[in-house]
Amino acid sequence: MFTKVRLPFSGFVVATCLASPSWAATVSILSEAPTEGTAIDLFVEDFERVGNCGGGASVINGGCSVVVKDDPDAPHAYGRFDPLGDYWIDSQDINELKWTVASPQAFTSMTFALTDAHDQLNSFFTMAMQDGNSLTQIWSIPAKKNNANLYWLSVDFGEARNEAVFQFSTKVIPGFDGYGISSLSVQSPAPVPAPPAAILLGSGAMLIASLRRRKKLVR
Repeated sequence: MFTKVRLPFSGFVVATCLASPSWAATVSILSEAPTEGTAIDLFVEDFERVGNCGGGASVINGGCSVVVKDDPDAPHAYGRFDPLGDYWIDSQDINELKWTVASPQAFTSMTFALTDAHDQLNSFFTMAMQDGNSLTQIWSIPAKKNNANLYWLSVDFGEARNEAVFQFSTKVIPGFDGYGISSLSVQSPAPVPAPPAAILLGSGAMLIASLRRRKKLVR
């Protein structure tokens, strides 16, 4: 079952310092939206332009930063949408975009929806993960897709972490190529059950304490 939290990026300073190294990640394509996890609100502050400003017909407000959009029928949507019917972060045709996913609750994997990526001629789309100053490509779209295409992407880190940093790359001029990101959720590690020996040890300690109390009452 989904639970949803609203977490502004500025509240993650302590959690970021405790984050594990981010070199391990496996990307899978899901056939549908995940049914479990904690939904995380997306904010424009989570995204940093590291490439050129966008300039295609989908761009509004200058194209030098991402924007929130929520109407897939708007003339500037251009095939981007949120499959859950809420809102999406529009890339504004920026060709190099960094995305920081952070949560005070540790997570081992995350899922999100990617729409309308790599639907232009002579374009490309790659997803890299940042480790310090290094970027490692972890996923790409191998060929041009149809307009309004949808990917449900799951990223498994193989370990618990509080932060992950990605960089998306696509073509800039001529033609531009944008995409939408939405429906982010994180999946937390299952609680580790106490080993049988620890349970027995705890039960024994409680029994001894109980016997001592009874002895005092008898006196």
